[in-house]
Amino acid sequence: MLYDTTLVADRQLLDGVARGEAEALRALHQRHGESIYALAYGMLADPVDAEEVVSETFAHLWRIAARFVATTNQSVSVWLKEIARSHARGLLLAREWPGRLSAPSPRGFPISR
Repeated sequence: MLYDTTLVADRQLLDGVARGEAEALRALHQRHGESIYALAYGMLADPVDAEEVVSETFAHLWRIAARFVATTNQSVSVWLKEIARSHARGLLLAREWPGRLSAPSPRGFPISR
């Protein structure tokens, strides 16, 4: 299903992601990707790491959207930023302890660049 992101609320898009609709994920990425990047870049001061945080944030969203929809009424934007902060902190820790922390790459993530 194609989404007109100017007319569809975040929560409706999240419901679509929970149903496995890649287009809904793309719409959320389009709407929130830049702010997630800005948050990550502000924490990490590295554009490559900031892009990684954006990718990991939306991959995480793809994997657990149904659980989020079923358990909370929290703002989608706030939730995405919490996920991004968590991933950015993980990268900061990995910088402090190289080789100690490693994360598997996401699989089945439908957004291509």
